[in-house]
Amino acid sequence: MVASVVVVLLVAWGALVAAKVWSAYRHDQRGLAVLTTVRSNLDPSTLTASTTERSLRSAAGEFSAAHADLSGPLVAPATWLPVFGRQLRSARSLSSAAQQVATIGSTFLVQVHDILDQPHGAGPERVQSLRHLSALSATAVHQLYAVDTGPGQALVGPLARKHDQFVSQLVDARNRLATAAGVSAVVATILQGPQTYLVLASNNAEMRSGSGAFLEVGTADTSDGTIHLGVFGPSGAQALAPGQVTVVGDLQRNWGWLEPGVDWRNLGLTPQFDVNAALASRMWAARTGQHVDGVLSVDVAGLRQILTATGPVQAGGVTIDSGNVEQYILHDQYAGLSNDSAGNAARADSLGLIAHEVLRQLQGQSTELRTLASAVAGAVAGRHLMVWSAAPAAQAAWVASGASGGLTPRSLGVAVINRGGNKLDQFLHVSVRLDTRRVGNSTAVTMTTKLANQTPDGQAPFIAGPFPGLPLVYGDYSGLIADNLPGAATDISMAGAGSLTAEGAEGPTWLVAAPVLVHQGSSSTVVVRFRLPGTHGSMTIVPSARIPAEEWSYQGAHVTDERPVTFSW
Repeated sequence: MVASVVVVLLVAWGALVAAKVWSAYRHDQRGLAVLTTVRSNLDPSTLTASTTERSLRSAAGEFSAAHADLSGPLVAPATWLPVFGRQLRSARSLSSAAQQVATIGSTFLVQVHDILDQPHGAGPERVQSLRHLSALSATAVHQLYAVDTGPGQALVGPLARKHDQFVSQLVDARNRLATAAGVSAVVATILQGPQTYLVLASNNAEMRSGSGAFLEVGTADTSDGTIHLGVFGPSGAQALAPGQVTVVGDLQRNWGWLEPGVDWRNLGLTPQFDVNAALASRMWAARTGQHVDGVLSVDVAGLRQILTATGPVQAGGVTIDSGNVEQYILHDQYAGLSNDSAGNAARADSLGLIAHEVLRQLQGQSTELRTLASAVAGAVAGRHLMVWSAAPAAQAAWVASGASGGLTPRSLGVAVINRGGNKLDQFLHVSVRLDTRRVGNSTAVTMTTKLANQTPDGQAPFIAGPFPGLPLVYGDYSGLIADNLPGAATDISMAGAGSLTAEGAEGPTWLVAAPVLVHQGSSSTVVVRFRLPGTHGSMTIVPSARIPAEEWSYQGAHVTDERPVTFSW
């Protein structure tokens, strides 16, 4: 009789424990769903929205309820059971850890909102706000390091995966906040000054590798939170004598035949902005005697995104805003120009003048910071805004933030470099299809790039050519297709283009490049094949900065390269 009562009580207790565990599971799932939504939208406009802070508070409430379900006196005895008890303790620790992370996140965002909502302007106020943001980020990182995720060994499959995923995401959150702290501190130091940055304005109507051609150049000096902009001028008028600046390494081996240390317009032959910028700083010093602390590049799309925050500017008697800046710089400013037009000198200043006015307005007014943060993040993601610093600590912050324009061993990129002296990149449609298949213990990759020249009739000679002295006709797109492949690539071949002009290492990647000629209304297909070790892996697209963006497809997925995209297999 007693045994029967004990059995009944044990069964009842087990049922109640199961109910509590089920309730905790449902709370955890709802909390995780909220965190997943927040994590999938980690751009500055979302993070600075009040709805994100409310979502994190909601998630913290769900995790708190789950922890309470697993911590009451009814459940406590079960934590000492063999095997099951370990799973229960781990689940309880994860719920507690998730609650802490969500609470830290919501508190951090409330503090960030307080800073963003305060009146601010140019000068010392900006420096103070940036230093405050850096301190808040660093404090949140310290708090996240104190989060205990509980036992991670000897767990059942689903719980083990959940534990490992949470730990990975926690590490990612720490790294992101550490990056935010570093970047905020670096920008504050730059604005505090005194520092001088070389500013390269690039035009996407005439593309290089990973950027437009650097057609305008000027400087920006900082002091006490204020930016003082110098005069921008055509880079073509600032050429150096051959040998005045020495080019070495991969850049010289792959691209020395185009003299990147002589003509500023050939600085973008490699997508490695750190390489281009370091060379640009030496070229500027050789040309002017002035040494700079860093280099900043902004292109037409970057100006468009920043204009969404600053509002319209006046440049050369024209009102420029986010709706017309691309059309004006890429096309309209060239209307009626021939390659020997006397008005070309005045035209050459338009890109630099607009960049000058945008940057001047940006530093001279109280800009809505949420919109500005979103605009800058979008520009950085697409390589429309890149920064290099001569100071190692500052450069490390740019690398961590993705603003350095560098490559990794898993980078994959397709660039089409304009060699026709025209502005036809706006009419060149670039699409890439990626295919992978297993071959033994390796993966065979095929990358098929289609170039479609959609140049319409009636364009100005300055846009559609032909450039004097080149064996081209109206609308001919003459260029180089330059593909950066992962560093582990082997058995590389390229078909559909001319003879290779470059083949070998380019930073942490492998480069193959060859000439292409696409007539008006025609298309060309270039196929690159290579192998990677192993049957599983991933590659990350390097944005080309083209306008319009390149279109990529892989296993039924279709994306543009407006931001880095990772393909896994």
